Amino acid sequence: MDPSQQLRVSQVFVVGGLPTITYNPRATLNLEEELQDYLDEGHRVLSVSGPTKTGKTVLVRSVMPESDAIWLSGGSIKSVDDFWETIADKLGLFTGVEYTNDSKDEDWRSRSGGFSLKMLKGSLERKEVVGSSQGSKVTRSRHVSTVVREAINGLTDPIVVDDFHYVPQDVQLDIVRAIKDLVFNGLRFVVIAVPHRAYDVMRVEKEMTGRVQQIEVGFWSPEELLGIPRKGFDALGFVDRDENLMRRLADETFASPHLMQDFCLQLCKANGYRYKPESPVELKDPEWDDFFRKRSKMASKTAFDVLVRGPRQRTIRQARKLKDGTEKDIYGVILEAISRTGPRVSLTYEDIRTSIREVLASDIPQRHQVVRVLEAMSKIAKKDLEGEPVVDYDKDLATLYISDPYFAFFLRWGMR
Repeated sequence: MDPSQQLRVSQVFVVGGLPTITYNPRATLNLEEELQDYLDEGHRVLSVSGPTKTGKTVLVRSVMPESDAIWLSGGSIKSVDDFWETIADKLGLFTGVEYTNDSKDEDWRSRSGGFSLKMLKGSLERKEVVGSSQGSKVTRSRHVSTVVREAINGLTDPIVVDDFHYVPQDVQLDIVRAIKDLVFNGLRFVVIAVPHRAYDVMRVEKEMTGRVQQIEVGFWSPEELLGIPRKGFDALGFVDRDENLMRRLADETFASPHLMQDFCLQLCKANGYRYKPESPVELKDPEWDDFFRKRSKMASKTAFDVLVRGPRQRTIRQARKLKDGTEKDIYGVILEAISRTGPRVSLTYEDIRTSIREVLASDIPQRHQVVRVLEAMSKIAKKDLEGEPVVDYDKDLATLYISDPYFAFFLRWGMR
């Protein structure tokens, strides 16, 4: 068969895009129905929230594709004018208006005469227009917000702002205030954000309380994750007896469908298949440690390198000896301790302290030293790394959260 006509593995397992064959609506949660109900009812802002890489955007795009909605990226909105101008570009709107007034004064003038060409004789008459014309032209520019507001007032297609948490908070306030009356008139306005920023719409504008609908997209259960390889392997004709392979993959995903799509794609390639085979094939186990270590190099090593380096300082940090014979400074020690917990995606200070004691051969750091490092890592993750912070330390709860499944996966496999 011509390879161009064969089903590609990468068409089935889609990493970071919108899957079709392996799309799992998580039917038991009724998420799609809630989205559809919102489109039917309107008159509220819809906030779709969930941890990073849990399929929020995929879910919304499945119900509100780009052909039926106006999609904006929060990362590209730095001012309220950016918001209006992006919508204007999407709708093909213009802000310039031109008025023209023309008047003409015309007169006809005739000319006649004869001609002679060999044996032919005749006459002709030619008429021409003489006169003048006058006119005036006035051009003015309308503000882009006025043009867009007129265009979207009563619009049935929703406006979706992905990664709304990337929009500066003062700009969020301007946007929410600007669209409040449009939402009242029926505009569907959807924002997608991470959990701790899900209520930004209400935080920035108190009057929106009661006018914001929340849909939470949580981490995936093992059974929901298994739906991806079940659909994909069936479409490709791959056999996984007793589902041992897919269950092994699910154990390492940190509840992320993104990682599951990636693992399934790489497992097919590790078995030597990039296209659907002509007949069913049973997949074989790879060498698991090598398989996962290789994937970890493409996960969040950059984030790890930035965090383990810590903030810049003039003095050299104290090296501490680990039980495995290596030496690391306090940033390396704490990340090593976190990784030894699994890592778990939520760790109290006591959890981290216990793991530090198991890692270090020398005396463990004081509480204030550990807390200072955890707070510094959180600041670095927010300031120096693009995207959602990979770690976040809540001082009040004395708890560290690993918010990025790819970073958790790197800590588990990339540090081994």
